[in-house]
Amino acid sequence: MSRNLILLTLLKHAGYIHGRIQFQKYVFLLEHNYHLNTGYSFIPFKYGPYCQALQEDLEDLIEYGYIFHIEEDRGDGEVIHRYQLTEYGEEYLLEHDIPEIYEQVIQDLCYDFKNYSIRQLIEYVYENYPEFIINSEIKTEYYKKYPPLKDFIPASSLQKSNPIITPSFTNWLDEELNLIKKQLNVKDSNDELEFEIDELVLSMFEIAYEDIYSVVEEISFNLIMEDFDESGSINTLLYYILDILESLLNALRENDLITVYTEITNIKTNLLMLKEKVALNKISLKSEITRKLGEFIDDTRYLIDSIDKVILL
Repeated sequence: MSRNLILLTLLKHAGYIHGRIQFQKYVFLLEHNYHLNTGYSFIPFKYGPYCQALQEDLEDLIEYGYIFHIEEDRGDGEVIHRYQLTEYGEEYLLEHDIPEIYEQVIQDLCYDFKNYSIRQLIEYVYENYPEFIINSEIKTEYYKKYPPLKDFIPASSLQKSNPIITPSFTNWLDEELNLIKKQLNVKDSNDELEFEIDELVLSMFEIAYEDIYSVVEEISFNLIMEDFDESGSINTLLYYILDILESLLNALRENDLITVYTEITNIKTNLLMLKEKVALNKISLKSEITRKLGEFIDDTRYLIDSIDKVILL
């Protein structure tokens, strides 16, 4: 597969990439962590593994109009480069057959590292590939022990990892589900409790979900740019809540009331966990991030309360 297609496919699955360092590290990990032939050769450079050909290809794709590139000023004189796929880039991908193995491995990379801050990503690469940091100007700051990915998925063993729920939480959720069944007078048979939601109301819920999703992306970006130990765990929890919200909306479309109430309970529990995390790390978090996290919690709670009220009508 051509190098350009690899870069565009990477952006498709990542959504966006912050900075040249993150772009270089992602492609490096595809080649060395996942053993995917990218066509790029890396050398030890100022910030670890670097490939000049990759940077040149990236600039060409920006010039062709396939990649959207903006520069964001952090306010301290540092400029962050943000890369995103354009409509032309999406059309270009649709015109080409991407081998399934490339799609899957690139998707796995994005899933495995999506909650890593820039600092955590650099530390991971430096710890696992010290031969590529001999010329690094920042190795004294970043070269330290960092736990490897627990669910690392090489190209030779493709399998999707999912968020893990602890057994104690699963048992508690089963108890809540049984209580809901009892309240709704639902028997243990496979008979489903039928209900219908107006299409207009459902559309309003979906619009609210899209707004919440946008807020999460903004929070995630700000957390990634922060040198903050808990940024990864907060990001993971945010996207896990989004996954449950999506499952909740699917259950509404399918008129599956049991799943609806199960997911509402699940969301409420995870919102409480997030609220506790924010409270514990309030001093370390910037006030703007804390405010946005509070808005996310309030908006999500309002959405599920609205769904609850509509169902009871």
